[in-house]
Amino acid sequence: MKRFGFLRPAALLVVALSAGALAQNVRMAALGNVERGNWGLHEIGHRGAAAREICVRDPRQLLQLMHGPAQCPQYVIENAPNKVTVQYQCPGAGYGRTTIKVEDRNLIRLQTQGLVKGAPFDLDYEGRLAGKC
Repeated sequence: MKRFGFLRPAALLVVALSAGALAQNVRMAALGNVERGNWGLHEIGHRGAAAREICVRDPRQLLQLMHGPAQCPQYVIENAPNKVTVQYQCPGAGYGRTTIKVEDRNLIRLQTQGLVKGAPFDLDYEGRLAGKC
């Protein structure tokens, strides 16, 4: 038994990596409730600050606000009908964790935190659909 003891950690690593890869392809129910279009993201706690405008063609864009279109492996932490939490790692560019709570098709609450190019970020937004892109 001791002679093959190294196989157990290796097998656990393979299972963990496989589960993570599958998580990337999970249908995130909450994002199916987000309308496509021009969204205004208002940072909570910063009165008078201009809204961050984003044209959402695919709601998954909202998961990596600080890392943009970078190809980053994503792992679904929570997947509920009105709430999704995703953690992602961007090799060489940082990482993040984003939670999106869908109030209705035109209103979301988005919290994201992580590290981008060595700088930490921790943002809390209220997002409202503003119209078409």
